[in-house]
Amino acid sequence: MRPLEEALVAELRMLLHAGVTPQAVRWTVREVVVARLIAEPSAMHDVRTTAGAVARVACRLVRETGTSADIVEAVCRATLETIRGQGGSSARWLDDAGRAVLEALDELARERPDEAEWRWLMSRIERW
Repeated sequence: MRPLEEALVAELRMLLHAGVTPQAVRWTVREVVVARLIAEPSAMHDVRTTAGAVARVACRLVRETGTSADIVEAVCRATLETIRGQGGSSARWLDDAGRAVLEALDELARERPDEAEWRWLMSRIERW
């Protein structure tokens, strides 16, 4: 696992354990993504990698802790909102970042074919 993923998993686990709202999760994710985009030179690959990593973290939490779809949606939306909100070059790569998020969600949906909520969540993120 990459350092970004490790740090975000630890942070989100702590927040979920504390019972915070999805809004608090979104704020945390935005802060992490902004820090990552500022620290690393923005290139399409970096933005896509960051978006995919954050979505994989949300999917990992589902697998390990049974986190609800609401939290996964909050994480994915916060990631895409942050990339769009940064403007400049990272916003140009929003579509590619969105595809990375959908790929991570698709992986989870394939692992859990009996749970329709993951396909439903993918359709909500696609329309975003």
